[in-house]
Amino acid sequence: MYDKIDSSYFLFLCLMECFSKEVVKGKVIKRPSKHCKSPYVADVLLDDGREIISHAPSLGCSGLCEKDSIVYLTQIEKPKQCSHVIHLSEINNTIICIHPKNGEKIVEHCLKNNYITTLKDLKVIRREKKILNSRFDFLGIDKNNQYFILEVKSVPLCKDGVSYFPEGYRKKKTDVISPRALKHIQELQEIKFHCNDVRTIMCFVVQRSDSKTFKISDNDKIYKDAVFEAKNKGVELLAIQINWTKDGKGYFINEMNVEF
Repeated sequence: MYDKIDSSYFLFLCLMECFSKEVVKGKVIKRPSKHCKSPYVADVLLDDGREIISHAPSLGCSGLCEKDSIVYLTQIEKPKQCSHVIHLSEINNTIICIHPKNGEKIVEHCLKNNYITTLKDLKVIRREKKILNSRFDFLGIDKNNQYFILEVKSVPLCKDGVSYFPEGYRKKKTDVISPRALKHIQELQEIKFHCNDVRTIMCFVVQRSDSKTFKISDNDKIYKDAVFEAKNKGVELLAIQINWTKDGKGYFINEMNVEF
């Protein structure tokens, strides 16, 4: 579908920290690695026949980075135990970004290049600022001289065309999937309550092109209710969708509604 659209519609995301080196393809053999029991380390068989030890920052990513998963990696400049890091996964011919930190780089590039409708022509953009008990991804001043605080959540998962957040391991179904994500949305709401003239924003980055819609997951009622309440109290919700290629290039597709 993308070759039918004017290429100027896309934003090329030059993620130099991630993809300044060659992207290589491989298959996960084992996670955790047989050499290291950390869940953040995997054994990967590269297409050139080498078996390497790789950093897996997304853990198993609900099946996207488990045994037999097809993944795309870059080499670590100064390796210690791991020689590579996993950035992308492939399933059903769709490339999905599963490195959590890449979402922040995507949003930074979008902010600097005016690709988010409600955040154009920003006067100041700063990274990782601690406010209350959280370190938020962005702090800045918009074109109307209004301060904004923005947190990013990466969304790699999709079912039947619907991307969703959050998802992950928990001991009991009644537990919060991500206490950190819950804290962020609650503190954005608290900041908005005490400083109504500050824009507080949650931005979800849908990391795959096969999604039709994005929603807050039904699997975590506590988080879903917290997001709904925050929205009603003035916290802005955004979602943007990215198309990834096997050579590590990300392209802005569009903004998506945040559905409940």
